[in-house]
Amino acid sequence: MGDFVVPLILAVSSLPAFFAAALMSRGRPGGAPVPPLARLMRLVGLAILAGAGGLLWAGDNETRRLSVIVAMVVAVNGLGLVLLFSLGRDRKGRR
Repeated sequence: MGDFVVPLILAVSSLPAFFAAALMSRGRPGGAPVPPLARLMRLVGLAILAGAGGLLWAGDNETRRLSVIVAMVVAVNGLGLVLLFSLGRDRKGRR
């Protein structure tokens, strides 16, 4: 049971990213493309879920666990930076 707690908490913590992506996609016509910010939020949620799966795979192996954590931190923070830069770019065009 103890091996599943941290990956489960991490998987549940990805739900707000998917919820935000759903809110960003709401109200668009059926054939319209997915907004880029919603796509980025979905990718953040997937990166967190992949990290949860990686931690489950790593188990008690310290080296694997550390490499999964570093990869997840880099992926989520990298996507967060892309999200911030795209928000800043959109805001510049509207002034």
